Amino acid sequence: MNSSRIMKQMVLVFMLLLARSSFAQTREIPQNIRSAFAGTWQQKEKHFINTVKIQFEPGKEYAIFTDIGSGVAPAKILQATVSGNLLVIPARQEVNDFIEMEIIKGCLHLRSRPTIWNKDGTSVNDSVMPVETCIFKRIGKNKVTIRKANK
Repeated sequence: MNSSRIMKQMVLVFMLLLARSSFAQTREIPQNIRSAFAGTWQQKEKHFINTVKIQFEPGKEYAIFTDIGSGVAPAKILQATVSGNLLVIPARQEVNDFIEMEIIKGCLHLRSRPTIWNKDGTSVNDSVMPVETCIFKRIGKNKVTIRKANK
């Protein structure tokens, strides 16, 4: 008799947990982050222009980062998550290196760090790898600064 009672309680708890997880709210990206990062950004050098675009879709927990580059090759689309005041793109084998982005004085500072993978497909101590920083200026929109969100 006790075992059937325990089973019923366990099933009830499981059903409650399942129902609660199905109605879980997604974590909204703060508006100050959206307005600071959203837009088209360019890095201009003497014989080269690199372009990236950052977009936010309603209800999504990530930003859509499109690396347009110079426009010669097809664009690469990645997902960036928010970490404090940064957008972060984790490294994926044969896809991209570790990338983090920050807005400093109205410019997009994109820092990338090469990732080394072992034969098992896991990254190995990439923190010793040099970080390359590219600075992009927003095109087609006024500068926006990040202010801390009220909690």
